Amino acid sequence: MALPVAFAAAILFALLCLRPVRVAGWSMYPLLRHGQLVLVDVLSYRLRPPRRGEIALARLGGMPVLKLVAAAPGDTIAVQGAMVWVNGQPLEATGAQGEPPPGRRLGPGRYFLLSLAADVGRDSRHHGPVDRRVLLGRAWLRLWPPAALRPLPEREADRRGLAMPGPGR
Repeated sequence: MALPVAFAAAILFALLCLRPVRVAGWSMYPLLRHGQLVLVDVLSYRLRPPRRGEIALARLGGMPVLKLVAAAPGDTIAVQGAMVWVNGQPLEATGAQGEPPPGRRLGPGRYFLLSLAADVGRDSRHHGPVDRRVLLGRAWLRLWPPAALRPLPEREADRRGLAMPGPGR
């Protein structure tokens, strides 16, 4: 009797907390490819704030999109063309290097989102920081195709050459 109840509870949890999302476009290449299926945890951002380095599902321009959370409230962001610095540190994947131009501090509840392929995606470099309310959940697991099945750890961006500055870095 306990096994069917536990199974039903697990299915209910998955239905309420996890949402499959198909990657549309190439703005998150090479981390995510067009057509891949990603599982998004829609509960985590109700329990805690989004963290720098996570891939978030956001609603921008009325459409759900996956973007990198590059900066969080209190971080200082500097942008020059496609190049981005966070807290004075260059994000290497954006081509940034050296000293940053003058930046601005993100206010409470404001986040800076990035496409990994700036030439094909629109992000906070174009429309500015976004409010936390547009962040719907954290991309958690690649589901499809089967060869791509693996978790998307919070700091995977580090291993992809993004060199995300950490707290206090």
